[in-house]
Amino acid sequence: MSASTKNLRDFIGIVWVFAFLLTGCATGGGGKLEKAEKAEKAEKAEKPENAQKAEKTVVRDVPDIKSTQATAAPAARPKKPAVIPQPEAVPPPSVPSAPTRSSCKVRRDSVEWVHLSGGCKNGYAHGRGRARSVDGHRSYVGMFVDGAFSGEGDYDWGNGVRYTGRFLMGRRNGSGTLVYPDRRKYTGQFKDNVYHGEGTYIDTDGAKYVGQFQSGNYHGVGTYAWPNGDVYVGHFKASQMDGTGSHTRANGDRYVGTFENNEMNGEGVYTWSNGEAYAGRFKNDKMSGEGTYTYTNGIKYTGAFRDGKKDGAGVLTTESGEIRQQWRDGEKIAEDQPYRASGSNAIDPR
Repeated sequence: MSASTKNLRDFIGIVWVFAFLLTGCATGGGGKLEKAEKAEKAEKAEKPENAQKAEKTVVRDVPDIKSTQATAAPAARPKKPAVIPQPEAVPPPSVPSAPTRSSCKVRRDSVEWVHLSGGCKNGYAHGRGRARSVDGHRSYVGMFVDGAFSGEGDYDWGNGVRYTGRFLMGRRNGSGTLVYPDRRKYTGQFKDNVYHGEGTYIDTDGAKYVGQFQSGNYHGVGTYAWPNGDVYVGHFKASQMDGTGSHTRANGDRYVGTFENNEMNGEGVYTWSNGEAYAGRFKNDKMSGEGTYTYTNGIKYTGAFRDGKKDGAGVLTTESGEIRQQWRDGEKIAEDQPYRASGSNAIDPR
């Protein structure tokens, strides 16, 4: 064998080995990768679809917010509801500068006035017109006579107090309505700026009086109803219960008789809600003097009382007869004979 032939054979062997190695890498390595891909596909096929979605939607940790990432402020913050002030606290409305005094005058009441519009006669407001106080707070719309408020008119103090009704020479006279910012209200007759005649007054707490007035006071015959349900019907004097009348309480008690200085004084009858009653003399809202007390079982005691208690001689009247008794400051100290009658009504009410 020649040298050239030997060299050719060696070269062919090297090429064959190199080709064998390349084939092994393609088949051997490729086989393992193919097997891994098949295993992964099989594993995915075995897992339910929801599990696969869960793996895809894993929540990652939120990155830290850096100090430079300031939170944006809202475009507009909510406003608190407006506070409604009490009527007494309402400031007077803003007042424009006082107008130039007109040649038509308005007569003064407690303040100076400026005529705004309306009729004028002999240099004074006359007929229907309008005026405003110089300080700008008060206003009047209505009738004028010789520069004074006279006839129907509306007078507004500018602080929640307002009168609508009749005027005479600048003063409230005749029928009208006066309202206050604290819910007080009077409707009725006026004389020289005060309640006088028949009228109705409602107080701040809801108490109501209907009847006669004199010089701004309850005076004469009227009805007063308290917010708790008590009612008095009768005579008044200088805004106090005074004279004959009846006072019915919300709990069912009732007194009919004479009053003085807002108290039961004189002859009267007081009936309790349980049916017991006292008829006789009263003093300073208490049984005082001669009287008769009747119990629910029919037994009666007639005698002397003081400061709401039996005090002195008296007679207890029962179905079995009369028993004379002696009392001191509500304590029985003696009686003519013991009370020993039997029966349901034979009870000594001590």
